[in-house]
Amino acid sequence: MTQMLVASMLLAPMVAALSIQAPPLRRVAGPLALLAAIVTLVSALTIAVRVQTHGPQTALGEWIYIDSLSVVILVLIAVVAVCATLNSIPYITHDIADGHLRHEDGPRYFSLLMVFTANMAVVPVINNLGVMWVAIEATTVVSVLLVSIYRTGQSLEAAWKYLVLGSVGIALALFGTMMTYYASSPILGESSDGLLWTELRAIASQLDPDIMRLAFVFLLVGYGTKVGLAPMHTWLPDAHSQAPSPVSALLSGVLLNCALYAILRFRVLAAGSVGDAFTDDLLIAFGLFSAGLALPFIIVQHDIKRMLAYSSVEHMGIIALAVGFGGPFGLYAAMLHLVAHSLTKSSLFMAAGVMVQAFNTRSMHRMSGVLSLAPFGGAILLVGVVGLSGLPPFAMFTSEYGLIAGSFTAGHGLIGVAGLLLIALAAASLLYHIVQVAYGQPRPGKTIAAPGAATLLSISVPLVILVVLSIAPPGDFESALRDAATVIGGKG
Repeated sequence: MTQMLVASMLLAPMVAALSIQAPPLRRVAGPLALLAAIVTLVSALTIAVRVQTHGPQTALGEWIYIDSLSVVILVLIAVVAVCATLNSIPYITHDIADGHLRHEDGPRYFSLLMVFTANMAVVPVINNLGVMWVAIEATTVVSVLLVSIYRTGQSLEAAWKYLVLGSVGIALALFGTMMTYYASSPILGESSDGLLWTELRAIASQLDPDIMRLAFVFLLVGYGTKVGLAPMHTWLPDAHSQAPSPVSALLSGVLLNCALYAILRFRVLAAGSVGDAFTDDLLIAFGLFSAGLALPFIIVQHDIKRMLAYSSVEHMGIIALAVGFGGPFGLYAAMLHLVAHSLTKSSLFMAAGVMVQAFNTRSMHRMSGVLSLAPFGGAILLVGVVGLSGLPPFAMFTSEYGLIAGSFTAGHGLIGVAGLLLIALAAASLLYHIVQVAYGQPRPGKTIAAPGAATLLSISVPLVILVVLSIAPPGDFESALRDAATVIGGKG
């Protein structure tokens, strides 16, 4: 059963990507892609139920392994993919009508979007760490093509920068993966078993600590480049700001999670070999530096999409910080923050895309009066930023409380307070910018056409889910987060 669900989840978007290339189906590229994304979501949710009911699932021998950590990442990918695909239908139609894209770019875009979705879905279900590396590298190649789809000087520059830095990072991650295999080969032998996470976890305490220290450094820097941890983050603001907004939602909402997932898997192995202190200190250092470095760029930013991109750097730093603090508070806070960030940021990027198309600019100074010109879009921006700022009753308030509690429990109270201060300053800056956009004086004579039902649904669903999870979280959701935190802690 699990094998069939995984197959349908991965094959549906790939079949759609190929089918869209057939001339008779190019006219329905958007709806076909949306159908495939819905199949992926249904399969992912069914897998999640099976994991919560029966425990971790395996398939194809030991090549597929899905536990609670996998499920959290997988369901987020599927939810955001459905919303981004739905949002893409009117978004791409608008850009073609305005001449920003050619007619033939539409089918190409949806085909790439489906391949991108399938590649991301592979990451949390594959047990082999080498194949996981291949899947993450494949996401880089496909997303570069999506970032550059407008063919402007800025988009091509952003795509090239992303490709170069992403390739350097992924090469370092490959070296770290090879070193992990080298550490396991005396115990597991020279076979594919040497890269199976379940096998490595069982022998983590026997892995050579010196090799694993070096391997984790390479892996953290390598995959950390894709996560957007500073100082390896420089590709992220350019790529996120130049990509179509639904793609930005996927990049920020779930692609960063895929690379973070890889770090979390390797953290379990490294911590089992060298102890928690080594891995946790590195994560705390990178996390605090990322949150601190993103802050001034958020404060001075005028481009709405670049502001949201730098916010992603900050929030990935917060998650790394929480994981570094460890313990029940820190790890649960990290998982809750990851979920809240994915839902909030994907909605905000798609809402920002609506504003960018309506005003024909990314400058927040020229978007003044959004709440009066486009009440729904303005309200989404406000609610989303309030949620992103960690104000009650949203889930990020709980996760940030867990972060500070975890810091004191781990004996890092001063670092936790410093992190909380950075979070508060970034939140105040985000609120200031968006309040100016929402309540400022609109330009005389400016009007905005009301967005269609597909746009409204796609940008509101993630926030609706976030509100439900924040105010009345289902028991299964909390159980999944606790189980995922246990896996990260090396006890799952």
